Amino acid sequence: MPTIRVDQDVFEGLQQLAKPFVDSPSMIIRRLLEDRGLLKKTTTQKNEPPPPNALTSQSIYEKYLLAVLAKEFEGQGHKRDVTHAIVKRMMKDGFIGAADQELVSTGETKAENTITWARNALKQRGYINRAARRGMWELTAEGDEAAGKVVLPKPR
Repeated sequence: MPTIRVDQDVFEGLQQLAKPFVDSPSMIIRRLLEDRGLLKKTTTQKNEPPPPNALTSQSIYEKYLLAVLAKEFEGQGHKRDVTHAIVKRMMKDGFIGAADQELVSTGETKAENTITWARNALKQRGYINRAARRGMWELTAEGDEAAGKVVLPKPR
């Protein structure tokens, strides 16, 4: 999957178009392209587990990250421990398929890599503390409030 970088003002514009805890930047861009007739509209349901050969969307990882960090780690935990707990929970719920378990150039799985990107996205939204010690992931007050509103997808 290609990676693109966008300017801060473009990212902020995408945030204004996003449905919180549902849309990833890719989903917003997809919707805009579908509306212009440049992409065929997809019929998959939000929060639906991916097919076994497809990657799980980052928005699903973001939900699990908020929920697991809030409920299992009381708002803060070490990156390694939190990541392991998210992967374990998502596998149990059927949201990590074969494609998510492939390795990337850093030696981690795509799932682990996507969790890190999800954490960065939540940090940009002010839900993860930027000033936390290195390797520690910590919810802000806004993140804790947002985690309380998260509804995890139904297990597969």
